[in-house]
Amino acid sequence: MNYDLIQQNPHLIPNDGKLRSRVIAAKNIRIELAKAFPGVKFSVHGKRFSGGDDINVSWTDGPTSKQVDAIIQKYSAGSFDGMVDLYSYNHTDWTAAFGDAKYIFASRHYSDTLEAKVIEKLKGEYGSQEAPTVEEYNQGRAWSKTPISRNNGTVGLHWSWQSIISRELQQTAV
Repeated sequence: MNYDLIQQNPHLIPNDGKLRSRVIAAKNIRIELAKAFPGVKFSVHGKRFSGGDDINVSWTDGPTSKQVDAIIQKYSAGSFDGMVDLYSYNHTDWTAAFGDAKYIFASRHYSDTLEAKVIEKLKGEYGSQEAPTVEEYNQGRAWSKTPISRNNGTVGLHWSWQSIISRELQQTAV
């Protein structure tokens, strides 16, 4: 075990072998997320199954998925390559010291308030009053309209209100 890592991270719980590695990792993920994003409520749950174990992290609004992934992915025991149907373990000093799980998942949810804020911001940017409502966006009914004029009259999915709002939500930290 890397004792330097443990000394450098006294706020984390070292993996002493008494608890499952997944349990230690989930506790440490909770600690790190609370420290990095005070005031944001995260749900961190792990489970064991016949092929291994996982940890699922979910939250509403707050930091972006990219920001959370930077913290939680270091607890991953490896990675899965779907092209060859193979899981490759990647043992690191970090996971030996602070726990791991075979799969680490992050799931960010958006409140209606954040969605409305983003829609209003985009209406201002695109100068369009034909933006969808929060309800239309949540029901997936914003694919057929676009704030960008097209010469041939077609709307590409990439430039629909649905995709523009979705991209903006993913990049918006609260």
